[in-house]
Amino acid sequence: MLAKHVARQFTRHFFKSRPNRILSSNFALENEWAARHSDLAKLGLGGDYEWISAVQKKFIGGGYASAVDVDAAVCVAEQKDQLDDVVELLYKLRHSVKAAEKLESSEYAIVRLLLKYQPETILTFANDSINYGIFLNTHLACVVIDGFLKTQNIQAAARIVTWMVQQEELDNELLNVLGLYVCAKWAELPAEQQTIDLGAVEEEEDVNDDDIRTFKFPYLKNEHFDEHFDLTNAHHLIGKSLMWMARDSRSLNEDLRKSLQFLGAVYFEKLEEAANLASSLPKNSPVGHLVRQKLEKVEEPSEAVKSILEKIGENENTDGATTTLSSLLAESLKSIQIEEENKLCEMQKAKFVEWSERRLVLVKSQAQKVLLKVRNEEIHAELKKLDEIEEQMSFFQNRLMWEKKANENTEIDNEAKLRNEKRLATA
Repeated sequence: MLAKHVARQFTRHFFKSRPNRILSSNFALENEWAARHSDLAKLGLGGDYEWISAVQKKFIGGGYASAVDVDAAVCVAEQKDQLDDVVELLYKLRHSVKAAEKLESSEYAIVRLLLKYQPETILTFANDSINYGIFLNTHLACVVIDGFLKTQNIQAAARIVTWMVQQEELDNELLNVLGLYVCAKWAELPAEQQTIDLGAVEEEEDVNDDDIRTFKFPYLKNEHFDEHFDLTNAHHLIGKSLMWMARDSRSLNEDLRKSLQFLGAVYFEKLEEAANLASSLPKNSPVGHLVRQKLEKVEEPSEAVKSILEKIGENENTDGATTTLSSLLAESLKSIQIEEENKLCEMQKAKFVEWSERRLVLVKSQAQKVLLKVRNEEIHAELKKLDEIEEQMSFFQNRLMWEKKANENTEIDNEAKLRNEKRLATA
């Protein structure tokens, strides 16, 4: 008990001493990411503004730029006034025939640039993945979540967590525990602040049947509600995230795992499952008051709700302790943080190298294709010229032949004429 108390006090002091930071200061790999400019300089792109402008011109008049052209433009961008241009380039690439060739480094670069200058726009990517096609890898997701936590924007951090759960990115322990911590902080917010930005919802308009025209749509929403991508209720999203991340987390103790799954089931309105989990709810679990706050607002409680509230009452805290769910998860996060951060950073550093090498290969390949295209055009031009020369030579050769035949025909006509004259004279 003493060791546990000391650990809790250390964790509280640790997070209190740096209230605007959860992950380590070097986790974002700022220096390693900045090193990409030396690799981009080897490509001979010229200035960053000039290259971005050059790529923009390729999309003019129905044309399109290659994925590696766009990637270089996004990765080279560093200034705030370049943001709109590179976002537009990625949008246009997404809607071009080269959409499937988009590079992972492009996604990473644009999100880091937005996190620096315009973090709220990242939520636009989360809410409109069809039009933008931008997704976060595990390292970047942790960096973005940590960035929103630094500014106390729990709602935005929660949206990133639910986005990763919707993409079923549940293999990394650091992301799982960090995500659970965010969901716990969200659950501890006042009810009126428990919101998530899911983008603007289009309102239905009254349309006259005579005005309806037929269009071909690139995609249609499924009529079936899938309880995953179709979720628009903030509590449902948080609830499902709690259930799934707690299920897949490897470092949580069993009591904390059950508490999180129970809270998630209540928020997700899986009340029968929640009632079953309530039976094994640990004594004095910190989720009790969170669940009570949620369920006591139900106007017409079902039997499942009544059962849950009854079981909570049996396990409610009576000793006045003030341990919160988020503080317990902060302890869990601290216990794995160093090891998991190091593993994830090493993986991301390897990706930086991989992206640089891949970009260089693609640029060389693209340059070779251009040279081959130019050479092909030169060969076609030479062949056309040879055809013209051959046609000219053929004309003169045929001219001599036909002139010779014409002369022969003239001689034959003259001979026939002479023979005819002689025949007439003798007659």
